[in-house]
Amino acid sequence: MIVKNEAENLPACIHSIKSAVDEIVAVDTGSTDLTQERAKQLGAKVFDFQWCDDFSAARNESIKHATGDYILWLDADDRVDASEVEKIRQLKKLLPQEKNKAYYMVVNNQSPVDGETLFHQMRVFPNRKGAMFEGRIHEQIFHVLGRMGIESVQTDIVIRHTGYHDPRVIQKKSERNLKIIEKELESDPNNLILHYNAARTLSGINRSGEAIGHMKQIIEDEKIRKNEKQFFFEAALLLGKYYADVHQYDQAISIYKDLSKNFEEKGLVHYCLGQTLFFIKDYEGAREALQKSLLLPIEVSLFPVNLGHLCYYQHYTLGQCYLETGKPHLAREMFLKSVNLHMDHHKSFQALGFLSLKDQQFEEAVGYYEKAIQEGGVTDSNYSNLGLAYRKLGFWKEAENALLKAWEINPKRVEALTNLGHLYHKKKEFQKGMYHFTKALEIDPNLTDVRLALSDIYFRLYDIENLVGECDALLKELTLPRNLTLNNFEELSGLYNEIGETLAEERRYDLALMAYQVSFLISPSKGVLEKVVSMSTSLGLGKAFLSEMRDALELHGAQSQRMRLS
Repeated sequence: MIVKNEAENLPACIHSIKSAVDEIVAVDTGSTDLTQERAKQLGAKVFDFQWCDDFSAARNESIKHATGDYILWLDADDRVDASEVEKIRQLKKLLPQEKNKAYYMVVNNQSPVDGETLFHQMRVFPNRKGAMFEGRIHEQIFHVLGRMGIESVQTDIVIRHTGYHDPRVIQKKSERNLKIIEKELESDPNNLILHYNAARTLSGINRSGEAIGHMKQIIEDEKIRKNEKQFFFEAALLLGKYYADVHQYDQAISIYKDLSKNFEEKGLVHYCLGQTLFFIKDYEGAREALQKSLLLPIEVSLFPVNLGHLCYYQHYTLGQCYLETGKPHLAREMFLKSVNLHMDHHKSFQALGFLSLKDQQFEEAVGYYEKAIQEGGVTDSNYSNLGLAYRKLGFWKEAENALLKAWEINPKRVEALTNLGHLYHKKKEFQKGMYHFTKALEIDPNLTDVRLALSDIYFRLYDIENLVGECDALLKELTLPRNLTLNNFEELSGLYNEIGETLAEERRYDLALMAYQVSFLISPSKGVLEKVVSMSTSLGLGKAFLSEMRDALELHGAQSQRMRLS
């Protein structure tokens, strides 16, 4: 181990592995806490090393003091679970006396940025002359061992790397690492491992545009392309990701398509291609690539992969592709399969809620949207749609609470304002309804349903001036003749009937029904009533609308008398 100011981390690390090793060597690079004392208490041999901005130099110093035939290296923030310690004991029994093999382990890296990623890293190697780490930063030993003819063996032994979780600490360490790499590149500008490390570090601090040049050096090298295919593959995948990060999707797609020809059996390249095609709305192309990725293995390699994240988005994005290409039943199937695959699955519940709303399965929609919110999807959109589903079910209080929450999160969420307006309209709380409808129109003046609902309210409140104003706005929106002289309510009713006819021609039947209802409310007629009965029956709303027509007749009589008195 090489350590610095790791007094807090050391006990958990060393206790987890102590029973499986024969000696512990800790090289301290300048601790100012109790690291050295704690390491000695835990049974380690402790040595000092003056830090020189070179991780390999420190690692190689630790190798000098190791007396065993094989070396396992760890960081202080590594943890080895009991099941994996037992695997290490079994591995020790199999280590060849010839010291001609080295062993990769699976590193489970728990990052606050990328989540849980898995990758292979050489952690056990023979203690032989010349077996030394290379690279001042992101030091590696597998290149040296390969040149020595030492065979590499992959194991399923897992080491949990807990890492740093404070973004400020991560940023600071990454910037430190970048300075070291850049300094090393000055003296060795053709070192492709350094370019790889520079690109990875730059990407980690959201500077993917600068990472592109470094990674291109690798994939444009003919020796790498021919002789180190795995390194080429992983570098090209990352280059495609960096292009996508800076929205240069055409370049990313070109790279992934080339890779898919030469590495057709690699599921990861088809996944990356599918995701990028989805970004540019090529849903058929994305669907084909993602379907292919599901049929192929995605293996852990030197390339860090968040398998849970990847598996989730294989299904979720494929579901979105099906949705966009008119296959809702297949979309639903993918969204259901994606649930519980990753912490992002609130997006799947949201998508399932949307499909349920579309199918008018309002109870089902409520369940999905509540799950989406419980699982982290606390968004104005989810609350707004939850409120809509509750409103359709007639659960007024629950609908109001959800819609008010959506409005609180985003005061410009038009759907929440509109649904609140309809909710209060239905409850005959007309002042509240007007307030929210007016707020919605301030954001989007072309809300036909809002203007029709306001027309209804203005007539009920015998506000003729605003009623005529809404009628004029609707005529303008539908490009119908305006600036007409109105002599009586029958003519105003006729205009709303004409608005309903136009909306029906446009197949906006729910809005047409609202327009006919306003027309009937202003001046009841047999012709409009027949249209309402026919259209509401075809939409499955017959009883509800007939009840409203009865109310309209009663209201019309009272309102006409009131207006005559006025």
